[in-house]
Amino acid sequence: MSPSFLAARRNIARAVVASAICLAALSVNTAVAAASTSPTDPFAAQQWGLTAIGAPQVWQFAQGAGVTVAVVDSGSGPHPDLTNNLEPGRTFFSLIESDGAADVDLKDGHGTHVAGIIGAVTDNGIGIAGVAPKVRLLPIHVLDSEGSGDSRDVARGIRYAADSGVRVINLSLGGSVESTSLTSAVQYAVDKGVLVVAASGNGFADAAPKWPAASDLTLAVTSTDINNNVGVFAQRGDYIDIAAPGVNILSTALGGYKALNGTSMSAAYISGAAALLFSAQPTITSAQVRDILLRTATDLGTAGRDTTFGVGLVNLPAAFAELFRLFPPSVTPTFVSSGHIGDVAVGSTMTAAANVKMQWYRCVSQGAAATEKPADCVEIKNAVALNYQTTVRELRKFLRFSVLLPTGQFFSPTTVVESGVWAKAPSVAPGSRTSFNALIGTASKGTISIASLDKNCTVKPKVVVASTASTGCKLKISVKAAAPFPALGFTMLLPIN
Repeated sequence: MSPSFLAARRNIARAVVASAICLAALSVNTAVAAASTSPTDPFAAQQWGLTAIGAPQVWQFAQGAGVTVAVVDSGSGPHPDLTNNLEPGRTFFSLIESDGAADVDLKDGHGTHVAGIIGAVTDNGIGIAGVAPKVRLLPIHVLDSEGSGDSRDVARGIRYAADSGVRVINLSLGGSVESTSLTSAVQYAVDKGVLVVAASGNGFADAAPKWPAASDLTLAVTSTDINNNVGVFAQRGDYIDIAAPGVNILSTALGGYKALNGTSMSAAYISGAAALLFSAQPTITSAQVRDILLRTATDLGTAGRDTTFGVGLVNLPAAFAELFRLFPPSVTPTFVSSGHIGDVAVGSTMTAAANVKMQWYRCVSQGAAATEKPADCVEIKNAVALNYQTTVRELRKFLRFSVLLPTGQFFSPTTVVESGVWAKAPSVAPGSRTSFNALIGTASKGTISIASLDKNCTVKPKVVVASTASTGCKLKISVKAAAPFPALGFTMLLPIN
């Protein structure tokens, strides 16, 4: 007989309070940045767990884009706060497999709650915010309407998820007996580079370890409350690796939203946190993500690792500080400019970091890419977007585009000098008549004057006549001063062909 499994949710349900819940902020390491992206979702103020782990502080660097997390549970959805992030689901139940439906959580709601913690859509005008609001969610339905299931179905779901290219598998479920098929499936996923996160169990302090959390292959997660106390339901043991919020956790539910308690919720926080690290550094391995999360956690309880909290409470700002130490963001921002005053210069950040800070500069001289602001460059006030429309203040200057990352500011190389007058026609045909305005462009409203310096072109009022016996002519271009522009001019060689 294959061991049966239950969602890690016994003694966890409670009704959500419709009015706002007063929550005290928890102190977290803010080494990465002081900036924070605050979600505008209506119930975000009730999500104390997001603040506790510092998620909003790292959203400026990553929000889960490019990463898929498998939620092996009772299915996920349908729910409007999840729809945009859900992949088509898969069902492995009673040894029968079916696919194509994301809305397979028909009664229990456990998988929907877990999925919302990981990746509910943020700033969409409804509900809550997920830890990784731009992550993709792959719902794997293995538990029935009562939250129970067969370990063989769970094992098949894990293998399917690993073969689907997910970076994280969330297992908010467990049993009291180790299943060889399940352990083998977890090993299969780990061998494919997947981080497997498991709830440590809700059997209270004296309960026997829960599987697969008890396996060294998984990252086992216990629960804390708003005051950094361990959840009263939480199990103890050497197998517990890390802690995350798991008491009074508001998330998506069938038909709306509700708060639940349990290590299921805590595992979801860790899965979301891992997704953010994978998103910020796509080349990182699951072993490195695991190591970063464990080494940067905030110690709770007895000093050092213990059987109650593991290494302590997950700390995303500290985790990102360590990520950037191991993988220093170093980019060379670039931009494209016509060199014509009044045109738009278009920057490229060359980084996947979300909400990166940008700034344009005007410089006296040309220069290569730099990591310190060149002495001859001046910040252009309010020029903090990807695009910048040049003005007369950039006349005869060079632009630089910069991005600010946690490890410093990076400056683009310069391109062409910004000019108030320029050639529009690359060449003219022999004997052709070309108007001044067709030949020359200018940002100034001053009168254009043209003189021929070699007589290969004849200049008439407002028209240049090209020679039929020459391959080019030399012209002197002048533009009369017209505020705010000074007098402009240059000498050009005009090809005739």
